[in-house]
Amino acid sequence: MKCLQFWNKFSLCNGEGYGAFSPGSRSLLCSFYVALFCCVASGLFAQNQKISGSWRGELDLGIQKLPLVFHFQAQGDAWEGTLDSPQQNATGIPISEIRFEDPMLFLRIDTIGASYEAILSGEILQGTFKQAGMELPLSFRPQKGEDTQTFKRPQTPQGPFSYDIVHTGFLNQAENILLRGTLTLPTGTGPFPGVILVSGSGPQNRNGEVFSHQPLWVLADYLTRKGIAVLRYDDRGVGESEGVFKQATTRDLMTDAWAALRKLKTIPKVDTLRLGVIGHSEGGLIAWMMAAEQSKDLSFIAALAPPVVPIDELMAQQTYDLVMASGASEELALEQMQTNRKLYQVIKNASDQAEAKAQLTPLLDTLFLSTNPDTSALAAERKRLYEQYAPLTSPWFFHFIKIEPEAFIRTIQIPAWVAFGKKDRQVSAAINRQALEAMDKASFDIHSFENLNHLFQSAPTGAVSEYGEIEETMNEPMLDKLATWIRQQPTNKTRSSP
Repeated sequence: MKCLQFWNKFSLCNGEGYGAFSPGSRSLLCSFYVALFCCVASGLFAQNQKISGSWRGELDLGIQKLPLVFHFQAQGDAWEGTLDSPQQNATGIPISEIRFEDPMLFLRIDTIGASYEAILSGEILQGTFKQAGMELPLSFRPQKGEDTQTFKRPQTPQGPFSYDIVHTGFLNQAENILLRGTLTLPTGTGPFPGVILVSGSGPQNRNGEVFSHQPLWVLADYLTRKGIAVLRYDDRGVGESEGVFKQATTRDLMTDAWAALRKLKTIPKVDTLRLGVIGHSEGGLIAWMMAAEQSKDLSFIAALAPPVVPIDELMAQQTYDLVMASGASEELALEQMQTNRKLYQVIKNASDQAEAKAQLTPLLDTLFLSTNPDTSALAAERKRLYEQYAPLTSPWFFHFIKIEPEAFIRTIQIPAWVAFGKKDRQVSAAINRQALEAMDKASFDIHSFENLNHLFQSAPTGAVSEYGEIEETMNEPMLDKLATWIRQQPTNKTRSSP
């Protein structure tokens, strides 16, 4: 089963997941603290049938309410069970341990580092969900009948298709990694303009799946129907692609994108003088970086919700916007933003990961540790805390937080189409567009879309909690403007055809 990680979908570009929340506001924990889901199996001991069947609950993360379903089945004196997250389209995640001694229930799910302890009171399981140092109240009730909840995704492409679909692979020669993806190619003789799609941060497959939406598939389908060849691919270590994702930095992922572009260049019906990159969120940052290298293979870029201001500033603002979107007070939002600024600054100023870890440890103690006189309890609390914030010193985050996008943007000379959603709570449209316009880039076509969120969905408020509730995967008027602009791009006259 494919592993899904909730925080990966929304850390800046999914970066809001890498932040701090004070002990008094754990209900506002950002997505990175809920690394749902993966898989493993087993069974346990119990003595009666009271919990047999399906139980439904809702994990309240403050900025996101996540429906969860437990399925329990007796196997002699043992129990087996699985966990579903319907909103994430993740089902059948085996539970590692189940102990039920009426009325006490204990569950352990090793692959996500989580546990659940509850008391059965009548027909309600009332308990606490624990993971990565956090503790959240969580109650379940019996689910009557089968869970038939489905999420309408009317834009998900359905055949028959009016274009060719080719499953392909290409090699990142610099790192000897074989990447696999899908090419959608218009019918006809061509030549057609061609683009590659670069996803936002976190391990993503070629469709960019999130909450049962498939935005990269929707984008590829729309553009190809408009006469544009599109290559999208699984991130390294995801789906059919080789490699290890967790060790990759943004610059490493850029080398994968270059390999994809070189593959696209070899397709006979693709116009090698009209090759582009479309990147979303961190993918937009990668598009900036690629364009800054001024390779003759690249004719244009499109950056969707790209970071423009320094990454640490962007993520601090992200913290504020997300906490405010959750309905919390401005006082709390400012408090969390300032706390995160301190954490980010430590990582940004460190010369290497070892120094970052050494500097982060005393700061975490100061910010979060209690003065518990029980030495063993304090040690356990410290261990949980350090595990919780370990991603801040990961290879990806250590390099990512230091990036200054302006250094790349100012050197770009090729055309760029840039889009922001005015209700984006992850990459502020107002702040990033203002910074971009201050650079006075004549070759940039900049747009802000009134009611769109970070995923370019029409949204009530732009809160992360709405992503899975919205039927629209990607706003069609935005897609139309992008497709029109790409078709209007002239051939790249800085080089001759190969």
